[in-house]
Amino acid sequence: MIIILFTPIVLALFIIAWAALWSFVSGYIYTAGTATDLTFTRVYTDSANISSRDANITMVYYQDHEYIIWVWLYHLFMLYWGTEFFLACHEMAIAGAFVQFYWTRDKSRIHFPVLKSIWWVFRYHLGTVAFGSCIIAIIQLIRTILAYIQNKTKDSQSEIVKYLLMCLQCCLWCFEKVMKFINRNAYIYTAFKGSNFCTSCKKVFGLLMSNLVRVGVINCVGSFILFMGKFLVVMITGILGYFMMNKDEDLYYWAIPVLIAAIFAFAVAHTFFSVYEIGIDTIFICFAEDETKNDGTAGREYYMSKNLMEWVDNSSEALKNLKRKKGQQKAQARAAKQGKSEDVGNKPTDKMYPDLEMENK
Repeated sequence: MIIILFTPIVLALFIIAWAALWSFVSGYIYTAGTATDLTFTRVYTDSANISSRDANITMVYYQDHEYIIWVWLYHLFMLYWGTEFFLACHEMAIAGAFVQFYWTRDKSRIHFPVLKSIWWVFRYHLGTVAFGSCIIAIIQLIRTILAYIQNKTKDSQSEIVKYLLMCLQCCLWCFEKVMKFINRNAYIYTAFKGSNFCTSCKKVFGLLMSNLVRVGVINCVGSFILFMGKFLVVMITGILGYFMMNKDEDLYYWAIPVLIAAIFAFAVAHTFFSVYEIGIDTIFICFAEDETKNDGTAGREYYMSKNLMEWVDNSSEALKNLKRKKGQQKAQARAAKQGKSEDVGNKPTDKMYPDLEMENK
């Protein structure tokens, strides 16, 4: 599984190659108009302004066609779609590797999980990846068009229209984030179920809604830990850069090089920590499906590890106690309105989070 840490490097190479190809084609589109000669006369004078001479200069001007704006929109859409497609393939390939690890009882039977997962993506799931990435690309294209309109009309539009466009841009940004979250979990579900995109979205949305509290806890804790890891990488890079460049006597201003190094360190750390982020989401989705399909009895044993099973038992019991506590509080509130709060208040209540320990079997 150590090879999974090098997948971001392959992803970066594909995205760089795609960006280079897109830039190359952009040059052809930019010169795709009708070539028109533009001739003008320029007067040259000497340094003493005594003599002068005229020179005719001819330049080539490419006049755009009427439909060139649609070509640029299509070209920009392909940039977004291609980038999101590579990112989605990367996410599903990593998810497939973690899925193999989770749903295999004998871990020694796992061989080359990353390569197998990449093969499964290109053999069975390219349609799912293309459809999910296309949705994100459409949203990004709409946001780009809206930003272009905002920039062109920023001096002529009223304050009301300005705020409406800003609200619409904010809503589209939120919608893009939500769709990326749903897409990632749908890719994970497709990786171990093999279902299509729409079915995976429906199934995984049900799993997430049935484990809403756990989703919130895992996202908050996981995001905080990953952020601290990125922050630590950036801090170490900045400190090392400061001590290295501060000793260079020929360098008078070290802040800019250190800042650039810190930015690149954050980009690299974000890329590599995304593997752990996808792994966390994959393990959680697999655990939720495992808990739904199995109950630990003979023939329906859990695939989760003993440590994860212990955490599940403790968290499940804590959630039940929390619901029981809330129910008792509602009963007390209703009884207080009816003048019976004293009787209800004397009833013993259980602890919200009792100390639970799973016995070693």
